[in-house]
Amino acid sequence: MTSAAVAQPAGSNQAASSCNFDGVDGHWYCRNRPGIRVEWAGQTVGYLGGTVNWFTCRYEGDPTGGGGPHPNRWIYTLADTPHYSHGGWGFVKDSDVYDETDPLPSC
Repeated sequence: MTSAAVAQPAGSNQAASSCNFDGVDGHWYCRNRPGIRVEWAGQTVGYLGGTVNWFTCRYEGDPTGGGGPHPNRWIYTLADTPHYSHGGWGFVKDSDVYDETDPLPSC
């Protein structure tokens, strides 16, 4: 992970910065809420523990229920603490990510 920036609280007036691409590992690093759920096909497959995590792509799909600027956007990653199915790979709600996710490629 890159050095963790201080995550902005929900409802903060400060503009979000964009996620940062790391050309060495090919991942996008974004600031997020700690402890967010990673889902696959409606099932929790794990959780992200830190406030900065890596993601691979974005997907416009079903409503997240989280609101925000991209209410139908999901961000693909690997859970820090995987369990159940799909090896911990899945999606998090865009509303749980503080940084702007527009730069991430489509899945």
